Amino acid sequence: MALRRGAGALIVLLPLTWALQRALPQGGDIVNRGGVPLIGDLLGKAWSPRLDGEFLEVVVDAAVTTLAFAALGTAGALVIGLLGGLVLSDVAWARRPPWPVRTVRTGLRGALVAIRSIHELVWALLLVSVLGLDPLVAVLAIALPFGAQTAQVFGDTFDALPTRALRALRDAGAPAAPAVAFALLPPAGPLMLSYAFYRFECAVRSTVLLGAVGVGGLGQELVVSLSSRNWDEVWTLVAAVIVLSAVVDAWSGRLRTDMAVASCSEWSAGDAGGAAGTGGRRPGSRWARWSAIAAAPGLVVAWFASGVSLSGLTSERTRMLAGRLLDDLVPPALPRGGAGEVTAAVLDTLAMAVLAMAIAVLITLVVSPWAVAVRRGTGPPGGLAMRSLRWISWLVARIVLLVLRSVPPTVWAVIALLALFPGVLPGALALGVYTGGVLGRLVAESWESVSPAPREALVRTGVPGAVATVAAVVPASAQQLVTFTLYRFEICVRETAVVGIVGAAGLGRLLAENLNFFRFPVVMTLLIASFAVSVASEVASRRLRRAIRA
Repeated sequence: MALRRGAGALIVLLPLTWALQRALPQGGDIVNRGGVPLIGDLLGKAWSPRLDGEFLEVVVDAAVTTLAFAALGTAGALVIGLLGGLVLSDVAWARRPPWPVRTVRTGLRGALVAIRSIHELVWALLLVSVLGLDPLVAVLAIALPFGAQTAQVFGDTFDALPTRALRALRDAGAPAAPAVAFALLPPAGPLMLSYAFYRFECAVRSTVLLGAVGVGGLGQELVVSLSSRNWDEVWTLVAAVIVLSAVVDAWSGRLRTDMAVASCSEWSAGDAGGAAGTGGRRPGSRWARWSAIAAAPGLVVAWFASGVSLSGLTSERTRMLAGRLLDDLVPPALPRGGAGEVTAAVLDTLAMAVLAMAIAVLITLVVSPWAVAVRRGTGPPGGLAMRSLRWISWLVARIVLLVLRSVPPTVWAVIALLALFPGVLPGALALGVYTGGVLGRLVAESWESVSPAPREALVRTGVPGAVATVAAVVPASAQQLVTFTLYRFEICVRETAVVGIVGAAGLGRLLAENLNFFRFPVVMTLLIASFAVSVASEVASRRLRRAIRA
């Protein structure tokens, strides 16, 4: 046991020590003293945001555009995910498929891994070079990587469902497509709806990110206001992003709670297989029913509000630019600094992700305990005053986590770069703050699912309430904390491209520089390097999670 704990400590401490050594400049300054007054100006404007009617109209229009892009991107991801999930699912096939089908499935699985390993912001940058600043760029940039992830989730969901009805229909001679439609999709429906709204939550935050490439929405307005240092506008836009995220999170969370299928933390950790086996416990949820009914007219409104058109995909200009881009990407080429520059960027990316996760875990451990909803009968003693204080603490912690995860990491990176010199550290700080909001929410939600029985038993034996809470919750939830941390590390590696594009270090910075100068052969090399790093981190993370579960 001691040997195992020592090995675990080394797994944590060695990468963290290496990342700190790489992030901190040797003998150089860390703080940019010239940017500190700008931070003061930014904070000073927090109490006087711009609230005139003309600017609020711009904010509302940008918020509607953001919602429209997120809704259409999610719809596209669900279509890709449903088709891809049925192809990847083993139970969707009547018997072992012939070798051509197996070859296609293997190729599709590899393609989906490649697609989701590239961040949506990088997809947007590539699509802009073909489609220009077309609203379709935002929709496709969300639909492609999210669709690849959804296909994997739906395929796993289908394989976890009971197959008795499906086998009965096939044995009776029903064709494959009707058998799947009537015996496989209905029991998967509640989980698919739950995941659709979870993906919609993520899509709203990702759509704000895409503002960095100028495709519209709240993200673009934020970037413009930050670049022009109109801090009063920045605070108004940040408030709009937070309110929008809060509404979407509340709606989606209510739907999942009402359906009692799979929580956000279960989807994030890939632990919804048990719910898949039951097909959901409340498929008749009124909230879910009205949400599903509102989805179709909502997508129609989103289509017209966003101005998206598919005509750009079939135009002669698009085919020409797409062909030219593919020709330019192949064969790959090294940057001017050679393989050493790529290797340094890869190491910076990994160091950034490691430090970001350390910051995120620290935020989680400090904030998440206060963000756990107190069940009836398990709250602190002391009457109304103590219960009110606990409720206020819960509300403040929830708001802090909401703000951290609602403000896109590009904005956190711009703020960090006002006070710090470009490099690994500001990127890690920006990603760590953002990831802390996401990880803190997941951990708080998982802690809420821990049974209160052990704590109540300890309290009845005379153990103080605070000690009983720690003793009952921490051992039961430590594995979940590690699981979520490893899962978010996979995401964090991909998201280093986001902060790199706005001036931090890593592969993202190299990628942005070479895209700006149209060095597409170098871009291809960097995409391959990013793919290799993402796949390696995903494989390592999954093996560690399986070992922890075992």
